[in-house]
Amino acid sequence: MFRLLPWAREGLSVFLRLVLAVGLMEGVRSGYFAGLMPFYAPERLHLGPAVFTLAYTLHQLAENLSKSFGGLLAERVGFGKTASLAGGVGLLVLFLTPQAEAAWILWALATLWGLSLSTLYPGLMTLASRIAVPGREARALSFTLTLVLPWAGIGLVGVGQVAQRHPEAALTLLVLAQGIALLLTLSLFAFRIPLPPPKREAYPWGRLFLFLPAAFGQTFAPALVSLSLLRYAKERFGLEPLALGGFLLLGGGLAFGLLPLTGRLVDRRGYRLALLGGLFLLGFAMLRLASTQSLAEVALLAVLGGVGFSLFLPGWNGFLAKNLPEENRAAIWGGLMTVEGLGVALGPAAGGVLWQAFGPQAPFLAGSAIFFALSLFYAFVLGRVRWS
Repeated sequence: MFRLLPWAREGLSVFLRLVLAVGLMEGVRSGYFAGLMPFYAPERLHLGPAVFTLAYTLHQLAENLSKSFGGLLAERVGFGKTASLAGGVGLLVLFLTPQAEAAWILWALATLWGLSLSTLYPGLMTLASRIAVPGREARALSFTLTLVLPWAGIGLVGVGQVAQRHPEAALTLLVLAQGIALLLTLSLFAFRIPLPPPKREAYPWGRLFLFLPAAFGQTFAPALVSLSLLRYAKERFGLEPLALGGFLLLGGGLAFGLLPLTGRLVDRRGYRLALLGGLFLLGFAMLRLASTQSLAEVALLAVLGGVGFSLFLPGWNGFLAKNLPEENRAAIWGGLMTVEGLGVALGPAAGGVLWQAFGPQAPFLAGSAIFFALSLFYAFVLGRVRWS
């Protein structure tokens, strides 16, 4: 079994405990804001939707804008300490939620919680890259995300099912999950991310600017259609939300199901083809969605989009693992995650403006143009620059 895993056997127990802790905290965050608050805030705190949705926005801004500093803390202070702090702050927020009967209290708690979580993903991804088996870096990073991200959906669905009938019970469930996450991190309180041996050659720091277009574009392009997708599917294809979910499940399931194969391809053949091919397929899928009226073609495009994402994710992670500097890697990774977060934040507003000005197809066409432009940009960059 160990021969199949992309992570080294040494330190695997620590790594998996951290993955579980981060996954639980992600599930608690999702369950709190999306599963609990729509029921708990109006009924128990007497706060309207505008208040608790703004709390989530402040939470996300606090986390994403501080990820570079959070990554630096995770590597310098110790990932065990910063993860324990995140677990403790989350538990404190849950305990204080019943007293958050004023909007500013809920906003302050959400902001503090977001700041504490800023160390988790930069630290976890840096650790995954450091303990990856040589030649399996792309799989190590892609599998790490695959193990963590589904917890957001578990938290949303699980807590939401309970909260609509028993909000207090849902809050108790969140406290228990957060408590388990805190115990896991406290068991690793003294853990530090292993540092690589220093390199003699100087890193070309100007190269970091070449990572920014994909960091922003990969989240901004799909975010252009994120808030209008339900309405577009209903008006253009007559699809109900459940039917649309079936198409999304088809593409998403294929994307994650193919990761073992595409990750292995990237590790063995390099990231260039997967990165460029993934961006091209994603651009093509969005382009055709803007013009097709056939449900059969929509299903085919969901498949193509899933294949494109399964190529892009390990291609992008392999690109980062091979070329980010080892020095202060967590801080630099946090900076890239901040740029990705800005794409998520700005995309929906830009998509709404495009929809209103040029029609419902405009966000899809713009997203497609961004993916095509990124594929051309990296085809040029990777062909001209000598990457180590």
